[in-house]
Amino acid sequence: MFDPDKPIQSQKEDILDRASFAQSLGDAILKYKEKDSIVIGLFGAWGSGKTSIVNMALKRVQSVTNSEHKPVIVNFNPWNFSDQNQLIGQFFDQLSSTLGRKDCAQRCKRVGGEIKHVVLIL
Repeated sequence: MFDPDKPIQSQKEDILDRASFAQSLGDAILKYKEKDSIVIGLFGAWGSGKTSIVNMALKRVQSVTNSEHKPVIVNFNPWNFSDQNQLIGQFFDQLSSTLGRKDCAQRCKRVGGEIKHVVLIL
């Protein structure tokens, strides 16, 4: 069944043959070793599969890295907020929650706790 409003989560669901592009995107993310941050834009019309590609690329990143070097992925959707203060507060709340998960390294948990204290002050 085809549901145009629901993004796919994995390569197994990819009937439009986008998995190779998503894997290449994931590999490119993993190969980036610079100290500066990187921003990747994925543009397309509503319903064209942007979220599906992101989901598959992130699965690729998670599947090819070992647990010691696995990146922490923070899922945050800025479109859910109308107020700038709410947006900032919710971003740091999500960041703190993600870093505090059981599967994160101890140093990440410590940073997550510190972020939570900073957000409370804001």
